Amino acid sequence: MSTSSIIEDTRIIEFARRWLPYGGGTTGDLLVEFGMTPACYLARLGKILDSPAGRQLDPQLRADLLTFVATRTPTQHPTGSVSNRTVPVPGATPSPAS
Repeated sequence: MSTSSIIEDTRIIEFARRWLPYGGGTTGDLLVEFGMTPACYLARLGKILDSPAGRQLDPQLRADLLTFVATRTPTQHPTGSVSNRTVPVPGATPSPAS
């Protein structure tokens, strides 16, 4: 893993930790900070959390972030349809409806 990749992973974890109490950053925040769509950000965050570096995080933080990723990642149903339903993260401030 390159140094720049490690730095980027660290930035993503810090961003996720900082924004977790507020339900995560906005689409605009993700684009400005990382040049990623929310789907790419969630996939990358999930990959980081499953990596050896992710397993070194504080266990409660890692569990909270894994829950955050799981509740915001679209799920594939057996019928082939995709659900984008989000489930609120306990303790997170709900975002206004769009």
